[in-house]
Amino acid sequence: MRRWAALVIAGTIAVAFTAGTLGARPAEAVEVDSRFTDDDWNIHEPNINAIAEAGITVGCNPPEGDHFCPDRTVTRGEMAAFLVRAFGYTDRLADPFVDDDDSIFQADIEKLAAAGVTVGCNPPTNDRFCPEDAISRAQMASFLARALELDPVATGPFRDIAGNTHALFINAIAADGITLGCNPPANDRYCPGDKVTRAQMASFLTRALDLAPIPSRLSLRPGSACDRPLEVCTATVTIPAGRTFDVREGWYNVLPFAAGEEAAFTSSGTTFSATLDGATLPLTRVDASTSTLATREWTTTIANVTAGTHVLRGTWSWAGTTNLTVVVTIVAG
Repeated sequence: MRRWAALVIAGTIAVAFTAGTLGARPAEAVEVDSRFTDDDWNIHEPNINAIAEAGITVGCNPPEGDHFCPDRTVTRGEMAAFLVRAFGYTDRLADPFVDDDDSIFQADIEKLAAAGVTVGCNPPTNDRFCPEDAISRAQMASFLARALELDPVATGPFRDIAGNTHALFINAIAADGITLGCNPPANDRYCPGDKVTRAQMASFLTRALDLAPIPSRLSLRPGSACDRPLEVCTATVTIPAGRTFDVREGWYNVLPFAAGEEAAFTSSGTTFSATLDGATLPLTRVDASTSTLATREWTTTIANVTAGTHVLRGTWSWAGTTNLTVVVTIVAG
C-alpha cells in the first residue's frame, strides 16, 4: 500500500511527500496547468479552456496542439471550423464558392453554407468566401446570430453601428448577452470594424453556447525540494489582478484497500485546510476512484484577486497530525 499527499492548485497530481526532517524550503516551481501553454493568465483563458473542453478548438500548432495563439486574428476559414465544431453541422453544399478549393477549411465552409450561416463575401454575386480574410466583429455577429437562429433586433446599446450592414445582428447578439461592447465600463460602442482575436472568439463562443468557463489553474509541483513530513514549503507566483483560479488538494491511494482501510481513512482526521491572508477558505470535498486509484480531494475557487500581495497557505493532515504545509505568495498587479 502506498499513499501520496499532494497540494495541487487546480491541476494534476503533483508529487509524493515521503520522509525527511523539519525545515523550510522553497518549492521548485509554481506553474499554470492548463490546456494551452501560451494563454496563461489571459483574461479569456477560462473561455479558451471551455471551448477546448467542448472540442471546439484543438489549438493552433498541429500536431502538438499545445498552443492556442490567443492574440492572432481569426480568419473566415477558421471561423467556419469553429462554428462547424460548435454546432455539429454535417451536410455540405457542393462547391458553392470558387476561392476555397485550396483551403484546409473547405469542408467546414461548405457545411456552413449548407446550414445557411454564410452566403459569401462578395454580394450580390456571392460566389466567393474569402477564407483567408480576417473576420471583423460585425461579420462575426452575423455568423453567430444566424447559427443561433436569432431574430434581427432593430435597436441596441451601441452608438457606432448606425448604417452598418450587420447592425441588426449586432443588436441581436447584444440582446442575447453574447457581447457587452468594446469600451468597458461604458460599453456603448461595438467597434464593428475591429478584427476578432482567437481569444475574443473563445469568449463569444462560450457565451453563445452557454458553456461554463473553466478557471485558470495553478499547479504547485515541489519536486525533491519539498518531500518531507512536517516540511513548510514556499513558492511565489505573479498573476494579473482580477483573475480567478481554482485550488485543489488531494490524497491518493493505490488500490485495493486493505479490509476496513477506506472507512478508517474517512474517520481518521485525514484532511486538507487552506487559508488566504489568514482567512479560512471554504472547501468542497470531491472523491473519485478508478480501477487503480482512489482520490480524496478538496476544492475551492479564489475569485477576482485584488492587486497586492496575498498569502495562500495549504495544510495537509494525516490522522489529525499536520503532515505538510505549503505557503504560496501571490503577487497580483
